[in-house]
Amino acid sequence: MGLVSIIIPVTHRVNRLVLQTRQLETLASEVTGHDFEFIFVDDGSYPESLQALKDKAKNDKRYRVISLTRDFGPTASFLAGITYASGDCAGFFSGRNLDPSQVFGELIHHWESSAKIVFGKWAIPIPRSRSKLYSENFFRRKLFPNRIYFQDISSLLIDKDVFIILSQITDPFSDIIETLAWTGFKPHLVEYSLLAQEGEAKRLTFRDQEISLEYSEGIYSPKTFRTSFSIGLFLAILGALAAIGLIFASEYTQQFVPDWWMLTSAIVLIIGVQLGMMGVFGERLFRSLEKIRSRPVFIVDSIINPPLSPSTEGREKIEKMILSLWSIRKQKIAYASSTSVLSSEDEVQE
Repeated sequence: MGLVSIIIPVTHRVNRLVLQTRQLETLASEVTGHDFEFIFVDDGSYPESLQALKDKAKNDKRYRVISLTRDFGPTASFLAGITYASGDCAGFFSGRNLDPSQVFGELIHHWESSAKIVFGKWAIPIPRSRSKLYSENFFRRKLFPNRIYFQDISSLLIDKDVFIILSQITDPFSDIIETLAWTGFKPHLVEYSLLAQEGEAKRLTFRDQEISLEYSEGIYSPKTFRTSFSIGLFLAILGALAAIGLIFASEYTQQFVPDWWMLTSAIVLIIGVQLGMMGVFGERLFRSLEKIRSRPVFIVDSIINPPLSPSTEGREKIEKMILSLWSIRKQKIAYASSTSVLSSEDEVQE
């Protein structure tokens, strides 16, 4: 029997939070071979949800609530959860209308089979909003379509050896998937989908496969550098297309092309290249400065039901041992006194 730590980001909707707690309790009741602890990470943005979790944690010691001073990003929230996890493995699920009692049972089964890293994702990709089109991840998905991204992972289970390594990350812009690939442990992917049959309720079907994580240069830069790179890329492509069109028009169609048209297209191309270089080098410089500063990835404001420190845990074990030895000694003294009383009574009768 082992201890499984489940990490959940706190959402702003209290009704979804109540549903998540019910699902977690169902998971603990169905997977009886392991103990569970539920770690909720709050970034200080949702006071109503935090109050509901505080009330829950007072009555159930399995719930641990970690409150950060501000929103440090999804990577920092995940690292905060595994830093204060005390289980033999750590799990993560995003809570997007997902029943963890069914999915995590499958992930735990693979972990019991010596899998260090187990991913869980929907077989059908989640539709994305138009506001996220042409963003940084949009271009990365086009360049690396076979790569697994942290946003696509609906559930994740990693062994204690892995999350101890992850807890030592000092870069707040690290890509969790790239870091897992860097560890060298062979991951396992579990894809699940809903299957509906006539006269039966919807149930989950699983497809297991071994995967290899692809490496790619991740650009997790501030918005200024990201915007500079995007604008520069757009202007460079626009200037190059304009120059090609003008050259084609002047050479093959014998049309008159003013010189200032070519000059304008060249200027646009050069400006685009410069803006793109500013974005790339600015992002690299920013990350280098972050490493030089050596600031913590996250700052914890408060912890409800904190894990026991090694010294506290060892002291409690020693106290329990002393109490057990003292109870055994008391039993021996009581037994010796009772036997002495019986022997004295026998002597009196004689």
